[in-house]
Amino acid sequence: MVKTLTCFGCKEKFPREELVGYAGLNAKNLHNYCPKCLEEKQARERFSIQVCKIFGLKSPGPRIWTERKRLMDTFGYTDDVIIDCLEYIYKVEKKKKLVESLCLVNPVTVDHMRTYKKRIENSNQQIVRAITTTKMIEHIVPIKENTTKIKKEWNPDDWLDCD
Repeated sequence: MVKTLTCFGCKEKFPREELVGYAGLNAKNLHNYCPKCLEEKQARERFSIQVCKIFGLKSPGPRIWTERKRLMDTFGYTDDVIIDCLEYIYKVEKKKKLVESLCLVNPVTVDHMRTYKKRIENSNQQIVRAITTTKMIEHIVPIKENTTKIKKEWNPDDWLDCD
């Protein structure tokens, strides 16, 4: 029995207990991944799903993958930062999607996105603070008994004497 297995991602040998069987989105077979490669694989799939939603694609092309790698290597952006920036550009700023590209993701737009997210987060926190600190004052109004005499209702027949 084999005590070690090879990681599908990095091709290194690991003890059987350390590897995790994982099938990707369109995969038909399970592949064994070490924890590091599994995390990278899942991050790549999440990125792919989000980019496809934003641009309306079936799958990202080589240009997007190259630009993703460049953004990660040059600026140290994570997939989440890139996706958040794309959503900010196309949903908040409402720019038109002329090309399926990550060219609009740059330090300036990332800074704008981060300040926007901080502003939204601060306003949400203020709302939560206002809700939690608002005191409900309950007024109890006592019911007063009717102290006035009940007036007798007069009937016109009471005035008529039938003697």
